[in-house]
Amino acid sequence: MGALVYSVEDDPNIAHVIHIALANSGFTVETFTDGKSLYAAIERSFPDIILLDVMLPDSDGIEILRKLRGNPGRPSVPIMIVSAKSAEIERVVGLDAGADDYLVKPFGVLELISRVKALLRRNETKQSETVEAGQIVLNVAEHSCRIGDSDVSLTAKEFSLLRLLMSNPNRALTRESILNSVWGYDYLGETRTLDVHVKEVRQKLGRAGLTDDPIKTIRGIGYKFVP
Repeated sequence: MGALVYSVEDDPNIAHVIHIALANSGFTVETFTDGKSLYAAIERSFPDIILLDVMLPDSDGIEILRKLRGNPGRPSVPIMIVSAKSAEIERVVGLDAGADDYLVKPFGVLELISRVKALLRRNETKQSETVEAGQIVLNVAEHSCRIGDSDVSLTAKEFSLLRLLMSNPNRALTRESILNSVWGYDYLGETRTLDVHVKEVRQKLGRAGLTDDPIKTIRGIGYKFVP
């Protein structure tokens, strides 16, 4: 199975062209027509690359981009804007908001495929990063967690939560900031969800041999990772 591409495009003709071109090049493509459906898909599985239109029926693509880039708990995947807005200022705004590339409509199919491949190659090198704190080692590219010789099996949310905490050692993070970073998009659900996930992470780390719990509860605030 090829790299997973999320294409966000509300024009059915353009969406079809993108889907067929990339699928024929070996990619796995999922197409969405609005921001809401993209967010729902991300909750299930994060893609290898996102192609993002700017003018969507329920969202502004630039705002979606900023929210995705403002979430350090999630994997950093390449995002390419595909838009009919061709003015230089529009490109500057998109790139400054965190886009890795900007493709103007109408575009050539071969150029689209070439740019997608280039972004994936670039990201493959970047995503070799690991996050280490104390005895815990997170490998972002592999989405793996190890304590010594022991593997720790974490769900996507648990991995994002632990990565966020480990990336901010000795810093007290508020419950609101953690919820918005890991669950995203101004989370409005039950805050008890965070406590449940923290409990699961603690238990899994303990079963893998970690004797001292590094995730400290800061009463009235949230949580802090102490290596």
